[in-house]
Amino acid sequence: MLLSLGCSNDSKEIQSKKIDQVNFELIASEKSLPSHIHEFAFQRKEAPVYTYWVKMVSDESDFEVAWNIYEMEDDMPDVDFDKKNVYFIGVQESGSCPYTEKSIKVDSDSKTLQVLLTESEGECTSDATPRTFVIQGDKNMEKVVITQGSTETSIPIKE
Repeated sequence: MLLSLGCSNDSKEIQSKKIDQVNFELIASEKSLPSHIHEFAFQRKEAPVYTYWVKMVSDESDFEVAWNIYEMEDDMPDVDFDKKNVYFIGVQESGSCPYTEKSIKVDSDSKTLQVLLTESEGECTSDATPRTFVIQGDKNMEKVVITQGSTETSIPIKE
C-alpha cells in the first residue's frame, strides 16, 4: 500500500491513508531546510552522494523546536503525541525538476519508513533546492529508507 504525497506546498490539500494498519499522514511539505544543515545531516558515503536530514520528535516542545530548525513557515499542526511521533525528512531537489511523485510505504516488521522520490522528466538543472516533508505516524519506526532513482539510502532515525 502506498501513501501518495502531492507536489503542492499547501499542506491543507494533503490527505492521509491507512498503511499496513498504521496511520501515517503527511502534515506539511515546504521548500525549506535548516540553515545549519551540516550539524545533523546524513550523507551517503558512496556515489551518488545524497544528503538527507531526518529527525523524529516525540513531544510538543521538541516539535516546536524542530519546526523552527527546519524553518517551516506554515502554522504548526496539532499532533497527539500520546499516540504519534513526528518525522521530519529533508531532501534536496532540482529547481527545474521537482519531485512529481512522492510516496511512503511502511514496513512494520522492520520498523521502516520507505520513501520513494521521483523527479519529473526532462532536462534538469543541477541546482539543489530544499524540501522538507513532515509526517506524523507510528511511534515504533527506527529507520527511513529513501529511494532516489535506483539508489536506496538507509538512515537511522534520530530523536
